[in-house]
Amino acid sequence: MKKYSFIIIIILLAASLPAKSKWLGEDKVLHFTGSAFLTYWNYGINKDILDHSHKESIYFAVSFTLALGTAKEYSDKKLKKTDFSWQDLAYDTAGVIVGIVLINNLR
Repeated sequence: MKKYSFIIIIILLAASLPAKSKWLGEDKVLHFTGSAFLTYWNYGINKDILDHSHKESIYFAVSFTLALGTAKEYSDKKLKKTDFSWQDLAYDTAGVIVGIVLINNLR
């Protein structure tokens, strides 16, 4: 688990540097941590409260979190008139992967 913690800290520090490219910045840290949290939280709701199986809970948590991230980018494009950010989706996906790692190691 220490190895994963170190990797997560390095990613968050690198992503929080002043944004000189589309791949770095505070926004990316929020996408990463938000997706990891939502994945873990959605899994807990499905497994503990709704009594779904481990497999069903994982599928729901991943699907819901990625759909939410995609919907957020789509709404940014349509409502805020900004670009659809594939970089944000990459950080969302990395956050989901970390959420799954946390689920498998902490629960």
